[in-house]
Amino acid sequence: MRRRRTVSAGFVALCATVALFSGPSATSAAPSTTVAASSSRAPSGLLKGRTLVIAHRGDSSTAPENTLPAMRAAASAGADMVEFDVQRTSDGHLIVVHDTTFARTTDIAQVYPALQNDPVGSFTLAQVRRLDAGQWFAPRYAGTKIPTLNALLHAMAPTRTGLLLELKNPSLYPGYEAQIAHALDSSGFTSSQRVWVHSFDPTSLERFHDREPTVPVGLITETGTAPSSDQPWITSVNTTTAQVTDKRVDAAASADVRVLAWPAQSDQDTSAEAERLVDDGVSGIITDYPSMVRRVVGQHTPAVASAHVSA
Repeated sequence: MRRRRTVSAGFVALCATVALFSGPSATSAAPSTTVAASSSRAPSGLLKGRTLVIAHRGDSSTAPENTLPAMRAAASAGADMVEFDVQRTSDGHLIVVHDTTFARTTDIAQVYPALQNDPVGSFTLAQVRRLDAGQWFAPRYAGTKIPTLNALLHAMAPTRTGLLLELKNPSLYPGYEAQIAHALDSSGFTSSQRVWVHSFDPTSLERFHDREPTVPVGLITETGTAPSSDQPWITSVNTTTAQVTDKRVDAAASADVRVLAWPAQSDQDTSAEAERLVDDGVSGIITDYPSMVRRVVGQHTPAVASAHVSA
């Protein structure tokens, strides 16, 4: 188990994090830390002083991904947050879907056979509503629809579950950051501190942050590259489990940057790997198996290398 460590954070530490979190040579040198809760990067609301369980596209091991049944299953499994993806229809509606097409997760081949490989953003909401997003997963989910972002927020409102929302393919949807910010604000998710936003695209994150500066934002990266010194508004690095080490998590924490970890391969989404990540002090584990990770977190609760911020 890792021990709690305390030093102050600052710009020098951030520079060290960039070096330490970006490649194999990074195992040298950076002070180990637990970050003070008053720091400017600290995300509000959802941190609990332990590793968060974040259900990837909902509880996608038991229900079709990016659907309301997957959200409800994740909440029942005790997930702290659900991670969902948002894109936009051709007539301007925000919808929850991961892929660039509907081919993998709907019956589009039967409903619109000539359009099955067309991009998500080329369909109207009325067309999207004709698709079945559950039958492919299991017969009992037949009739499940692709939710709009507003429908997801409405369904989540009575739960205690937070939302980690990915800005998916933002270059395809000019201006949708402002639209998403408005939806989160009008639904109360911003004011109740129940949402974080992340993306592979730092430019999109910056546009969102300019519109909604109180919502924590995270950079998704497969290589573990940390935010640069001119991106102080990025509060987390969301990287593959293979990039996570105790020293790298501590180095990120010294710059008040939290680490969320996700498995690049399904065979890495295991209890042994979850235990290692908890011991390394990550702030959250993004998983297809929230019940399993919840059990691991309950059994192994060393100090997380990030601030505890009360709601």
